[in-house]
Amino acid sequence: MTSQCKAEVLGKLFIIPGTLCVLPDHQTIVEFVNKALNQIVPGLAGAYFCLDGAVIATSPESPPDNFGCVTCRDWPSDVPGPCSMEQASKRRLPLRTASKLYGFLNYSIQNFDEFLPYEPYIANLANIVATELERRSLELTRRTVEDQLYQVLQELESEVVDRTVELARRNAELEQEIQSRNCLEKALRLSEERYRSLTIATTQMVWTTNPLGEIIDDLPSWCAFTGQNKEAVKGHGWIDAVHPEDRSEVMTKWQQALTTCSIYDTEYRVYRHDGEYRHVVARGVPVLEADGTIREWVGTCTDITERKLAEEALQKSHEELEIHVQERTSELAHTNEALSNEIVERKRMEQALREIDRHKDEFLAMLAHELRNPLAPILHALQVLKKHDYPDPALVWGHTLIERQVTHMARLLDDLLDVARIIQGKIRLKMERCDITQIIAHAVEDCLPLIEARRHDLVLSVPDEPLWLEGDAMRLEQIITNLLNNAAKYTEEGGKIRLSTMQTGNDVLIRVEDTGAGIAPDLLGRVFDIFTQADRSLAHSQGGLGLGLTLVRQLVEKHDGTVTAASAGIGHGSSFTVRLPLLPAEQPAVEFIQTLPDPPASHLSPFRIMVVDDYVDAAESLAMLLQMEGHEVKTVHCGMQAIEQAQIFRPRVVLLDIGLPGLNGYEVASRLRELPETRESMLIALTGYGQTEDRNRSQDAGFDHHLLKPINFEVLSELLASA
Repeated sequence: MTSQCKAEVLGKLFIIPGTLCVLPDHQTIVEFVNKALNQIVPGLAGAYFCLDGAVIATSPESPPDNFGCVTCRDWPSDVPGPCSMEQASKRRLPLRTASKLYGFLNYSIQNFDEFLPYEPYIANLANIVATELERRSLELTRRTVEDQLYQVLQELESEVVDRTVELARRNAELEQEIQSRNCLEKALRLSEERYRSLTIATTQMVWTTNPLGEIIDDLPSWCAFTGQNKEAVKGHGWIDAVHPEDRSEVMTKWQQALTTCSIYDTEYRVYRHDGEYRHVVARGVPVLEADGTIREWVGTCTDITERKLAEEALQKSHEELEIHVQERTSELAHTNEALSNEIVERKRMEQALREIDRHKDEFLAMLAHELRNPLAPILHALQVLKKHDYPDPALVWGHTLIERQVTHMARLLDDLLDVARIIQGKIRLKMERCDITQIIAHAVEDCLPLIEARRHDLVLSVPDEPLWLEGDAMRLEQIITNLLNNAAKYTEEGGKIRLSTMQTGNDVLIRVEDTGAGIAPDLLGRVFDIFTQADRSLAHSQGGLGLGLTLVRQLVEKHDGTVTAASAGIGHGSSFTVRLPLLPAEQPAVEFIQTLPDPPASHLSPFRIMVVDDYVDAAESLAMLLQMEGHEVKTVHCGMQAIEQAQIFRPRVVLLDIGLPGLNGYEVASRLRELPETRESMLIALTGYGQTEDRNRSQDAGFDHHLLKPINFEVLSELLASA
């Protein structure tokens, strides 16, 4: 039984080395071995380890009191502590390797006879534990060294890369410098070769001297021209070839250039080898060293004899011409006097034309204003009649007809003024990002009453996705509206109109086709000219002035587009194609949100409203229409009366005409803004003047809104609702 127990214990002790390797830390090793010793080895009273900081500074051979421990906190809880086992034999085994003492294995023997066979294995176990502790310490040290070595290698590798880049940069700079020097050397050689070749090949005489002005080198071009040999030329021998009358002046100027280090430039005569003296111009410049001293002189002598002869001939011709000019000057003086009189007359006529053009513009504006005045009471009276519910179809038809014709007449006035402004360059576009498909939808909605009235078949082919371009949405809608109205007017009832839109590259094509009257070939090329109509009688019967297509072309061109017309002839219909540039596709499309005005309130709060208009019918008809809406209305017909009545009546809204006798509407608005009774009132301009400068002026005068006659009563109701 004893040997079997021993064999079992030995077997368990022998598997400890392999088991210790897989335990995670020192504490786990200690707990594992303590448990093995205390539970397996017979005769053992208790065992525990003192590791690292638990080792005290005493000799291993002489254990300290209290079993060599500073504290019993490391003793297992299920084993009796050494301090309470006085009867046990206390022993200590050092956990030592060749390099270090890691601690002690303290144990006490209760039955020495039972324990004795296992004592060698306890010592072996202490060696195993010490070895495992050393292995773990070395492993930790190895990992630390490897990490440090890896960091050092990374730093070295980074430094090697940086130095490699620096060396590559320096090598590139050095290579570039070598190439630059090679290029300079090559350029210098080419320059020297060209200079030598130029000296030989040129028709000019090229010369060089030393800093003192003496010739020391051979001058082949000079010698070839003068016939002197190279020995005769050296020093100042070249002066012998100069004409005797010019030598003194030439040498004086040469010495002066040498003294002042300035450019040498003179003319003189030189003997040519064939015995003729030739005129030459000599020019020399000093070549300086880096310190500013003269290294040499370089110059040329150019034969100008032919030029001199030409100058003499030119001088003679000039004298003759001067005489002729004096004769002609006298004749031209009389002609100039006549031309001056003609220019003065033309300037007077041009100024008169400008004045006439200005009066024409003023007349057009006044005409539009005066023509709008009678339209206003007609439309007001129509609105009053429509307030009464007449079941008679004839009355409904009449109301609709009058409203349509009044609206058409107002549009003709707009076209007339628009053409005048475009031709004079006074129209300004409000450019913004807009969707042409939405603009087409609005234009179709505007033209639909006319198309339906003539029972036309309208076919639309418009893409669902938006097509973005930059333009004035109102003017673009005007282009489409004019083309559709044109097609509706010149197509017999029950005809067909087709409007199609398609994208081609970076452009959009808008085509309006009809089965109407068509265009004659001789008229097709000038159909867009002002006041041009295919059939004058038909045009007048349809209510046209020949301005619609002119407006279309002018507005399309202002949007950097083109418009073309096509027709197979009279009776075969026509088509008009507008091409407009689209915005680039890569720009993000901004969602087009159509903002519809709030519908007019059916029952507005009653206001005190003052209507100021010198056109009595317009004022009274508008007042009647407003009174039917429940408002308290006061009408006045001049500016001074408006200011007086405003202080008494205290209106919340003032509908004010611009063209008033005495004080005009702008002055009245400014004074109303100064009165405490009307300082906060809503001022609405009702006028026939609708140009941009008119709107700007009304805004400066203090108006809140600017409406053209005849007014749209629904728009006026919306403004009153906003008040």
